[in-house]
Amino acid sequence: MDGERGARPVPTLAVVGRSGVGKTTLLAGVIRALRARGLRVGVIKHSRGFSDPDRPGKDSQVLREAGAQRLALASPDATVLFERHPGSEPSFAERLALVSHGVDLVLVESYRSADLPCIEVLRQGACEEPGFARRSPCLAVAADFTPPGVDRPVLPLNDPDAVAQFITRALGLA
Repeated sequence: MDGERGARPVPTLAVVGRSGVGKTTLLAGVIRALRARGLRVGVIKHSRGFSDPDRPGKDSQVLREAGAQRLALASPDATVLFERHPGSEPSFAERLALVSHGVDLVLVESYRSADLPCIEVLRQGACEEPGFARRSPCLAVAADFTPPGVDRPVLPLNDPDAVAQFITRALGLA
């Protein structure tokens, strides 16, 4: 892909489903398959909360504790951004802006409030009843069984390459 998208928004797709159905496992495989196709992928993983990844006593942690609102920890091969926003969670658009620069598409895990086109993950024995696939903008279901009553394409959950192929076509990246 050319990487210069101009004013066009970066295609964005959510992978949704209940906890424990394999969203992250599917996404990891899909990302590898998309990278093999030459695509650059950004990811937003929504969480209810997590522990601070910075270690006490490190310079970056000292600077954050001193009150830095934003801190970029930069090395030759990676950049990590710490941003404080206690009591005022940023909008999805603000978070999307953080990861959409220089990528061909953004995949989002578990960001239900964003109202994005999505693929719902179902797993036999864990979650067999669709919650998203019966409403728009759900594009498909990825499942390890044939869910009854689903009027969307059913993709093979254990074949991330097939899911990646669907995504590239659905988002116009093929």
